[in-house]
Amino acid sequence: MKVKTFHALTMQDAMRAIKEELGPDAIILSAKEVREGGRIVRAFNRPVLEVMAASDQDAPRPFQPAEKSPQGVTPRRPSDAGAGSAPNFQQTLQGMLKPNGKTTTPPVGRPASLKPSRMPVKPNRRRQLQAVVNELGRLLEDLSREDVRSIERQPVSMLVWLRRSLIAQGMNASTVDVLVNEVCKTEKGAGPDGEESIRHALQREIATRVRTSEPLLQGEGFPSIGLLIGPSGAGKTAVAAKLASYYRLEHRRSVALITFNTYRETAVEQLRRYARVVGVPFACAVSARQVHEGLRRHRQVDLVLIDMPGIGSSDLVLADELRRLLPQEAVTTHLVLPASIREQELYRITKRLSDLPQLRLLFTKLDETESFGTIFEVAHQTGVPLSYWSIGRRVPGDIEVASSERLAALLTAERSGDAQVRINRAGHSSDATPALMGAAIHHG
Repeated sequence: MKVKTFHALTMQDAMRAIKEELGPDAIILSAKEVREGGRIVRAFNRPVLEVMAASDQDAPRPFQPAEKSPQGVTPRRPSDAGAGSAPNFQQTLQGMLKPNGKTTTPPVGRPASLKPSRMPVKPNRRRQLQAVVNELGRLLEDLSREDVRSIERQPVSMLVWLRRSLIAQGMNASTVDVLVNEVCKTEKGAGPDGEESIRHALQREIATRVRTSEPLLQGEGFPSIGLLIGPSGAGKTAVAAKLASYYRLEHRRSVALITFNTYRETAVEQLRRYARVVGVPFACAVSARQVHEGLRRHRQVDLVLIDMPGIGSSDLVLADELRRLLPQEAVTTHLVLPASIREQELYRITKRLSDLPQLRLLFTKLDETESFGTIFEVAHQTGVPLSYWSIGRRVPGDIEVASSERLAALLTAERSGDAQVRINRAGHSSDATPALMGAAIHHG
């Protein structure tokens, strides 16, 4: 059997081509209107008929007049042989198509209309793709719920709330999921009344992933030196005064204040006033060598706090010069940043200052934010330890040593007000603070 597809403008043209190519016994299997060309060109082409025809002949045979046999009998064509007893090719093919219930085009001998025959329509490819996408979506949703199945055994409301709260505070969802899964492993037996145990378990997991630094005082023989560096407006001057009063009044150590921030007269006068109130010496410096010579003459000082101008290129050159002149083991660099700083900005600044000696993170203005996830995320990802918190505006006062447990408690506070209550309570660290604050106001 030979099957071939023909394209023509009209059905008459198609029939003529079919007869010439396949012979007069060919039948039409299908006929439809199509547009030729690619997806773009096809829109500008006129429609043509696509006709599929079939024939049992391998090649078309030209019509030959019947010849009489010697006995005077006209022989029949092969297609007419056995017409009364056996079905011919057309009848056999039609019989094969009828059981399927498909509508076929009339044979060649029957008049055919220009309307194309209805063929079985294949499934829409777009619908198939949509079905596949929907199925994949359901599979991904089921996979995402696998980690939640272990959570469902725990007090659901507490875990769900803690997870949402940590993400809302700036922690990465992947980090939070790791923490929650660890809590689920350690607290499998927690019942509906074990919400506090769940909270404490999560706090322990958070605390183990954050490093904190040693105190500024690091032995004898040479003063401990703390470089306070950070962007303008972060609160370096106030932090210098708070740390000076913290070690002078609570630890009874000798402290000296030095500032390189000489281009800001108001900052210089403010730090000078704080030094007078706390009772510590104060000096302005213009070069790293000047600081080095002064420390060689005054080795009896326990702690020297140096207020750096900022984080510009010249400021980093000055800090690098101090690092080369001063003993490496005696210098710690405290990057002073507000707690509300954006995560990407914090990463950028931390990377820029990574070469400075013993880098630490010192966050200020904790009382002005309720989101502490950025502090955890950067400390956890970079490995830079935390040194101190500045938790209020009172100078002296409102300063404390950073604690990973305290950060975990702030992150898991049940209500937004709880964090502020804990911060405000921590501000009353010295009985001498109110009197000193009053003295500072009087001198101001």
